[in-house]
Amino acid sequence: MKVEKRHRRGNALIEFTLVGIPMIFVLISIFEIARGMWIYHTMAYAIKEGARYAIVHGNNCVYDPNNCPLRVSDVARRIQISGVGLMPRDLQLRFVSQTRAIPSTTTFDTLENMLASTAWWPTFAKGTTPVDAGANPGYDLTITGQYPFRSALAMFWPGAGRPMQFGVFMLPATSTERIQF
Repeated sequence: MKVEKRHRRGNALIEFTLVGIPMIFVLISIFEIARGMWIYHTMAYAIKEGARYAIVHGNNCVYDPNNCPLRVSDVARRIQISGVGLMPRDLQLRFVSQTRAIPSTTTFDTLENMLASTAWWPTFAKGTTPVDAGANPGYDLTITGQYPFRSALAMFWPGAGRPMQFGVFMLPATSTERIQF
């Protein structure tokens, strides 16, 4: 009996090393993938809600008897309210109507900056007569966004270097809706 016990010493440690460590990695991977999916779906939902909110505020809203023109900050606030858990400084957005884009370049601007914007979108201010603001009924509005996903799995990647650098993936989402009125 004593001989058998002596030969079995350390078996539990070796078995844990061979099975436990890969299982911990699988568990962390499942949580990271779930977190990435949650961030993506939250962002996509928020952008969709922002586009839905904007489509009912087209050019017809600036003419009497309606009074519903929007500012960029109004649409951005709708996105912020719908995107619970998304950091406004990290969420990058671009609003595009038929002839106008905000920001006017092809780059993105942060939700934080858009919340402070006083620009009108998709319409111009009430009382102005835009030649073609790109916000006529039947025109499309597009809101595009991207959000960085920093994965803790990068610490397991070879070549991550020291100090540990986490990988960043830009998660994209786009919503295009047709202006209703």
